[in-house]
Amino acid sequence: MTRKEHPLSKVSKQKPSVEVARTARRVAFRQRYRVTMGAPFAWPPIALSLSALLDTQQPAVGMLGAAAACAYPVVRAVRARRNVGAAAFGTGWMLTAAASGPFGSVAVAGVAGWLWYSAAHWRRHRRLPLPGRADKLDIEPPEVVVEQVELNAEVQQIMRRFNERLAAKGKALEGTTMTIPKRIEAGYRAEIRAVPGEKETKDIMQVAGKVASAFHTTAQLAVLEPVPYGDNSRAMFTLLKGDTLATVRRFEDLQPRIGKDGRAHVGYFYDLQPAHWAFFTKSGGMRHGIIVGDSEAGKSRSVETLISLAHLSDQIATVLLDPQGGSMPDWNGNTHRCALGEDDCMSELELWHWVMRRRVRHLARIPWVDEDGDERTGKTHLVPGDPDAGGMTGIFFVLEEAPELLQHDVHGKKAVGMLASGAKTWRKGGGGIVLVAQDPNMTELGGSVTLRAQLRKNACALRTQTPGAAYQMGLPHDPSLLPMTFQDGTLTQGLAYLNGIDRRAALMRWLYTEKPKYVARQPAAGRIDDLTMGWIEEFVNAKKSGRQARAGGGRAEEPRATAGDVKAAIIDVLAEADGLALEIGELLHRVLKRRVTAPPSEIHAQLKRLVADGRVWPVSKDGAEAFALPEEIVERLEG
Repeated sequence: MTRKEHPLSKVSKQKPSVEVARTARRVAFRQRYRVTMGAPFAWPPIALSLSALLDTQQPAVGMLGAAAACAYPVVRAVRARRNVGAAAFGTGWMLTAAASGPFGSVAVAGVAGWLWYSAAHWRRHRRLPLPGRADKLDIEPPEVVVEQVELNAEVQQIMRRFNERLAAKGKALEGTTMTIPKRIEAGYRAEIRAVPGEKETKDIMQVAGKVASAFHTTAQLAVLEPVPYGDNSRAMFTLLKGDTLATVRRFEDLQPRIGKDGRAHVGYFYDLQPAHWAFFTKSGGMRHGIIVGDSEAGKSRSVETLISLAHLSDQIATVLLDPQGGSMPDWNGNTHRCALGEDDCMSELELWHWVMRRRVRHLARIPWVDEDGDERTGKTHLVPGDPDAGGMTGIFFVLEEAPELLQHDVHGKKAVGMLASGAKTWRKGGGGIVLVAQDPNMTELGGSVTLRAQLRKNACALRTQTPGAAYQMGLPHDPSLLPMTFQDGTLTQGLAYLNGIDRRAALMRWLYTEKPKYVARQPAAGRIDDLTMGWIEEFVNAKKSGRQARAGGGRAEEPRATAGDVKAAIIDVLAEADGLALEIGELLHRVLKRRVTAPPSEIHAQLKRLVADGRVWPVSKDGAEAFALPEEIVERLEG
C-alpha cells in the first residue's frame, strides 16, 4: 500500500461514521419522545380512559382516583418547570370528569384544551428531528480530528520487530505494547506500555540488552529511560539511526554560561537535547556534585568544563584542591585559590571549614525584607549575588582525585569528617562541593555514606572499571558497560550518565574545551567577596600566631553573647547535627559547648523566637521534644 493510500498517512478530519449518525438520531428521538410524553398529546387519551373507568356511582371515589392519577405528572411538570399549564388543565378536567362524567360540554372542553396545548407544544419543539430521518441539526456534530503518524515502511518494520521479538508470548516483554513511533531528529521514539499492576518501568529497563538485540544494534543506540511524566508502567524507547554523540562538540563553539537560575549547558543527551549542571538554585542555594570514571574516560576534561563555566561567571569563585598535584596543569594557580598536594589540601580544607561556618553565622543574622514587605532576620541559604547579603559570591570547590586525600594515612579521617559535615552545611553559606573519583564505592570515599548521599544532586558517571556505580549513584544503567570507542573507532571520552537538574539520568556527552589554558589565562569574571576575604585573613593570622581560630570569638571580647549570637549558635548546632533533629537537652548542651556566654534561659527564649519565626521547626523524636531546621526536613522529604 502506498503512502497516499494508507488511511493513517497524514493528519485528517473525518466526518462522523454511519454508526455515529445513527446513534445521534436515536438520542434525538428519545429526547423528543420523552418531551412529547410529558406534553398535552398524551393527556386526552389517558384522561378519557381514566374518566370512563372512574365514572362510578360514587363521585368521591372517582375524584380521589383522578387526583392520585394526576399527582405524578403534576409533580414532574412543576419540577421541570415545563408543561405546567397543560398539567393544571388536565388535572382540573380529570376531577370535573370524575365528578360529572366525560359527556357534553365537559368532553368538548377536554378536546379543545387538548388541541390548544398540543399546538403550542408542537410550535416549541417542532425543530427536533423525527426518528429515522437525517434532518440537519441546528448544531452540527463536531468533526472528529484524528492525529496520526506516518506509517512508512521503516515504522512498520519497527513495530513488527517489537511485536514478534519482544512482546510475543514467552519473549522478554510479553504482554507489553508499543505506541506508533514518532520521528525525531536523532531517529524514532515511542512508548513501551506494560499492563498496569503486572510490570513496572524497571522491569522494562532491565531487558535493555534484549531490546537492542531485537533491533540488531547496541544499547547506546536502542535507549530505554523512564517517561518524563512518571508513569511507572511505561518506559520511553528511542531507536537512534547512528552514534549521535560521536561528534565532538566544543565549549568554545557554543560559549555556554551559568544562567541566572544557576544552570549551565554542559553537554548533549543522546537525543541531542541539552544537558545541564546546576551550580545553584534559588530555592536551595549552591548544589554539590560527584563525577566518577575510569582512567581515560574523561573525568578531568569534564571537570575543566565546570571550572571554565565558574571562571567565566561573575557570581562564582573557584577553589581547586588537587592532592595529586598534577591532575589539572592548565588550572593550577589560575583559580581564585588552589592547593596542591595532600598537606596543602588539608590546610585549605581546614581554612574553608572555618570560613564557611562564619558565613553561615553571618547569613543567620542579616536583616532583609521579603516579597510581602515584612522585615525578616536571617537567611537559610545563600543564592550567589543576593543583594540582601551584599552580593556575596558562591564558592565552587573542586576536589580532584579525592581518594588521595580521603584515604591518606594522616589526614584521611579528618578530611572525610570535614567534607561530610561540609556537604550538609556549606551550601547554606554558599559553598558547593564537586568530588572527583574513579569509583563511588565506600573505600574510595573514606567509608562515608553521608558524603556520597549528599553529593548526588549532580551525579555523573563516566565509564567505570567495576560494576555497582548504578546502584551507588541512583542511576538506571550500569556505567561499567559503556564502550571505550564509538562505531567509527573514536574514543568515547566524556560519554556518561548524568542525573541532575534535568531529571533524566540518561546517556550524554560532555562539551570539552579545545584549549583549557586559553580560558584559564583569562581574568576571572568573579572574585571572593571582601567579607569572606577578611575571614580568610583572620584565620591565616590566627594560624601564624599559633592560636586556634574560633568562629564565635573569645570570652574577653564578648562578655555576654547577644540574642543574634545565641540564635546563630542554635542554627549552627542544628545544621551540624548528625541526625535530622536534636532533643532539647542535647541542643542546649551543644550550644553551651560553643562557649556561648548566655544562661540556658536565654537559649530557651531565643529558641522559641526561632520557632515563632519559622526558622526552626519543633518535631517529635522518640516521643521527646526535639528541633530541626526546615530545610533539612524538606531535603529529607525530597530525597
